[in-house]
Parts: sequence; structure tokens; C-alpha cells
Amino acid sequence: MRRFLLVIFIFVSGAAVAETLFSSDNPATRLLQLAALGLLVMVLLDRIFGWFKPRSPNRIPRSLVGEIEQLYFRCMREMISDAPNLVQVVNDLQRILSIDSNYRNARHYLNRALAWQASQVQGDGQLVVKQRNATEFRRLQEQLIDSDPAVRKAVVMELIQYGDAATDPLIALLMDEDADVRIHAATALGWVGGGDAVPPLLVALKDQNPYVRRYAARALCWVVNEEAIEGLIDALNDPDSYVRRYTARALGWSQDRRAIRPLIELLMIEQNSDVRDYAFTAMEDLGEPNVRIPRPKALEELPVRTG
Repeated sequence: MRRFLLVIFIFVSGAAVAETLFSSDNPATRLLQLAALGLLVMVLLDRIFGWFKPRSPNRIPRSLVGEIEQLYFRCMREMISDAPNLVQVVNDLQRILSIDSNYRNARHYLNRALAWQASQVQGDGQLVVKQRNATEFRRLQEQLIDSDPAVRKAVVMELIQYGDAATDPLIALLMDEDADVRIHAATALGWVGGGDAVPPLLVALKDQNPYVRRYAARALCWVVNEEAIEGLIDALNDPDSYVRRYTARALGWSQDRRAIRPLIELLMIEQNSDVRDYAFTAMEDLGEPNVRIPRPKALEELPVRTG
């Protein structure tokens, strides 16, 4: 719309100038002059207020672009190694494509990695097909109730190979009595979980164990949606600085402008440098790059948090 308005303005202005020079007495000249003036006013007001500014609802936050770059080049390193970690490659590429479906050659490399993952080359050059079947998946689910926490943690690493199908078992592991298992489950949900992972991760964000809360906050960065915003805003008050740091990142990546005011309020009292850096980056991701809030000086008068 903005470009169309500019083209019309140029055309009408040119016509008005021509009419003024060559046919100033023509009644149409006055109309063209008024039309050109009116269009000029609209163009200027648009520049000031952004009335016709193009909207880009799918804008990718700048800090998220950096994370995608790191994931992509990690995939490339793995793909050319002698023994690539194909589970990691597939999950990285699926995560990238969930954010930007046209990112570089990610689709091509994902198809290639999936083909490699489905087959294994023996020493004689023959291919042996390795299929992830329902029987194997049920076996892993049965191990969710194994008495040994180490077994349950190992199940997490195997479950992520099943992608979205692993979401429910991983959610179950978020309720595990062992904190390390809950940490592994939260991390894995950040890899393979979608919107269904958000409510249980928000519950994990209130876990008594700070490490569980940390990895839940980090996982929410990747699956954040509208449903997560209120819980993330509450987590900005977490006593652990790592939780506050990644909660700020998740809010920035959410592109939800409800997060702006809580982030500003956080910056008004936050003492931790890392948390402040993440909060400022989140503000940039939300389209507010010019926010400058100095670290509060009257420490004795403020609810200082040093976690």
C-alpha cells in the first residue's frame, strides 16, 4: 500500500507540475494541485505514524536468527564427520525448519539425514534398514517406570528419535521423582515438543529444583506461544538468574508485545548483568531497540536479587 501511494503521488505531482507550466488556466490544474498536496500530506503522515507500514507477523527475532545459524553450522559439521550424530542433526534441522521453512538448504540436508538415519552401511557396502517400529516404542515406554533413574534418563535420549510421538512420554517424565530425569525431559521437550509441551513446561518452571526450572525456561524458548506468556512473565521474578535470563529470551522470541512492560519492570530492579543483557536483547527482538534503563543505584532501597 505504501509503495502504491508513493507511485500515485509521483504521477499526480508530475501531472500537476505539467499542467501548471503549460496550462495554468485550465480548471483541471487546480484539482491536480489539490490532489498532489493531499497526497503529499498523506505520504508525510504515513512516514510519521506508519499508517501504511508493511506488517511482517512472521518476523524472526534477531537473536533467534543467531541461534539458527549456530544450529545450521553445527549440523554441517556433523554431516561431514566420520560418525555423525544423526539424531542431533535431524532434530536441529527440524527445529530450524519449524521457524523458517525456507532456510538455506535445511530441507535438503534433513531429507539426507533421515535417509542416513533409516539405513546403516555395513563393511561390505550393503545397506541394513533400521526401522523405528511400534514394538520398540512400547519397550521404551515400559522403561519409563524402571526403578533405576539412570535407565529413565537413557530412555529420554532414545525417545527424541521419535519426534512428536515422544511428546507424551516426555511429559510424563517431567513428573519424575528424580530431578535429573526431569531436567532431561524438559530439555528433550524443547527439541521435539510443540504446543502440547507448553503447559507441562510451565509447571516445570515452578519446580522446587532450580536446575529443572532452568532447563524448562530454556526449552520454552523453542516452543513458546501465546499460552506461555503469563507464566513466563511470572518467572521473571524467579530467584535464580539463569531462569530469569532464559525467561527473558523466551519472551523476546515470542514476539508478543505483552512482554514489553514486564521486561521494562525487570530492568528497573535487575542487578545481574547477564539477565540485563538478555532482557535488552529481548526488547530488541520485540521491536524496541532503543530502551535504555540504567542499573538501579539505590541498592538498599530495592528488592535486590543476586541469584
